[in-house]
Amino acid sequence: MNWGYRVAILYISFAGLIIFLVTRSVNEKIDLVTPDYYAQELKYNGKMESIERNNNLSTPAMIYCNEEGIRLEFPSGFDAKGITGTIKVFRPSDKNMDFSVDVAPGDGNIQIIPPSDLIKGMYRVKVEYQYNNESYYTEKQVVVR
Repeated sequence: MNWGYRVAILYISFAGLIIFLVTRSVNEKIDLVTPDYYAQELKYNGKMESIERNNNLSTPAMIYCNEEGIRLEFPSGFDAKGITGTIKVFRPSDKNMDFSVDVAPGDGNIQIIPPSDLIKGMYRVKVEYQYNNESYYTEKQVVVR
């Protein structure tokens, strides 16, 4: 076999490998974390402003997890009746355990999600709330024991 055949075999092998890799990459399934990923990405800048607004408060909203459940403390300077929004409790390991509740702080601007609504494990709590036509956002990863 002379060198011309060897170059032809090498070229055909390389072209076959490229065709195989392109076919394989086109057929690869890519899952997004949320079905409306691109719509959420467009809202990202507004979300960053809400996070900064929350962090700049003298007493920002805080999220804790203890024996009474997930405890949310809203800023003490806010009137509880004027705070609105949603709390999304996201379980990364099982989307069937995800749920959301409306923001409804009680005495001391505190809202508690009872442990009866939770199963032991890790959750990501996302709180998006409004007060005086300003939006605020905070989130935290908590572990229910």
